[in-house]
Amino acid sequence: MFDIRITCDPADEPDIVQALRAAFDCDPITYHPAGDGYRLRLYTKAFHPTPTRPLDDTPATPDA
Repeated sequence: MFDIRITCDPADEPDIVQALRAAFDCDPITYHPAGDGYRLRLYTKAFHPTPTRPLDDTPATPDA
């Protein structure tokens, strides 16, 4: 799990939220105004999706 904070233009918010949800399993995304009063800050906790197959971390051996 890791925290994500994104500061973005309000027009970009729908695309960013869609991309986050497609890439990660996310907690609900919260929205806050940025310090400049125009942009948005998006916050969420993200989890790596479960791989469809186990990762093979054994070292590859060169072909003989």
